[in-house]
Amino acid sequence: MVGVPKSKACRTCLQRRVKCDLTQPSCNQCTRRNLQCPGYEKRWKFLHQTTGSIQKDQRNTGVQSQTVKDALLARARQTSIDERVEPNLAAAALDLQQKEVFCTFLLTSFPAQFASCGKRVEVNWIDYARRPLLTVPQSLVWAYRALATVFIGRKYRDMNKVTCSRHMYSRALNYLAGVVRHPKFASTEEALASGILLTMYEMVDGITGASWLTHTRGLATMIQVRGTEVHRAGFGLTLLKSCRSFLVADALIRGEHCFLGEPLWRDFLGELADIESRGPKRSELGLIVDRAFIEISSCPGWLVETHRLIDQHGHTEAKAELMSHIVRGRDQLHHLQTQLQYAIVHQRQASILAWQQFVGPIPWDFVDPFAQSSLYGMRLGISLLNQLISLLSADLQRRAYGQALWSEVETSGLQSPHPWSGLDANAQEWQVRFDPEYLRDSYQIHPSGNEDWMDRIAMSMGMLGIRA
Repeated sequence: MVGVPKSKACRTCLQRRVKCDLTQPSCNQCTRRNLQCPGYEKRWKFLHQTTGSIQKDQRNTGVQSQTVKDALLARARQTSIDERVEPNLAAAALDLQQKEVFCTFLLTSFPAQFASCGKRVEVNWIDYARRPLLTVPQSLVWAYRALATVFIGRKYRDMNKVTCSRHMYSRALNYLAGVVRHPKFASTEEALASGILLTMYEMVDGITGASWLTHTRGLATMIQVRGTEVHRAGFGLTLLKSCRSFLVADALIRGEHCFLGEPLWRDFLGELADIESRGPKRSELGLIVDRAFIEISSCPGWLVETHRLIDQHGHTEAKAELMSHIVRGRDQLHHLQTQLQYAIVHQRQASILAWQQFVGPIPWDFVDPFAQSSLYGMRLGISLLNQLISLLSADLQRRAYGQALWSEVETSGLQSPHPWSGLDANAQEWQVRFDPEYLRDSYQIHPSGNEDWMDRIAMSMGMLGIRA
């Protein structure tokens, strides 16, 4: 057997049979003779192999190759040909399906609200939901998924899907919390849209009947931070119209002023109505309701101020001024209510062209639900303002003459006693709450039996189901 050389010298030194100093990168022997040193890498490597070692290597190689083949085959079976060509295709298809399910949920749960303003705005919720989700924040993506999943779970009585939707809701909530902490993204329309969708989720799968009020204070804060101009057109206007009723209901229940009743926002809402009245998408029916909402938005503030002034002695001028504001608001609401009732009764007897001009782009099938829910809201608002006027008038008479000529004004179309009869001048605290039982007993509407109960509240401008 040939001997295996163990020298580490370069090949030139080996051929010359001289001692190589192993200097890197070239040895000194080659450098002194102006030769190019070939380096120290061996041209041939000695491998000691026997028949047994060769067979063992072949067996190991066969096992490893079979394992790799099995893994590749299993992966190929799990992955469809579409996913191999386009890895994100499955996720994109899932997002598309969930958005379409969300659109179905929207048309099922808010039919009248979507019909009343879907064609009166530049971008409605369905147009917004169907846009590509390239730069959409995760809070909005998971809010879509949560609503779509809980809708399917409730529809087919699948509690596993409902439970899964709750996890999605928690994830969307965590993402939204991270968004609102960042000053740059807290006031974006995506953040506000996420908050509105999570409010909708609480309506569908809330712990209590009033769980949907959880997010309304945050919505109010975001809208105020965004200001009026971003809500003048585009999807910002849609967002404002989508949640304005819930902001009024929340303010009534919390016993606080609603910022929409402040002069700045009242003027802004009036400008929006004037702009629409001159536009091609004009709807007289929608404009009546929009102008009625301006007065309804002031009701929480008037309620708070009435309670504050009645508890104090004196302040006669302030009480008289407040009562004059309330009387003007009540009279305006009564005028709009009469106008809407007259139009509903007489417009159907008019020509189709006149009825179409009154309705505008609102689909005819949803005119009655929209008008009736709005009339409920107007009647409840008038009833509340009548109660406040009676309280202020009685207080002024008592302080002036030592006695009060009490007279309670009833509002037609309301249950007796009306929902504001609990507001008493002698009560230490006025508690206003959302009462699903009263909603069921008085209006045959209940969250467990009516899929569109949220739509009824939204169309009533936040007044339906609220009582003292």
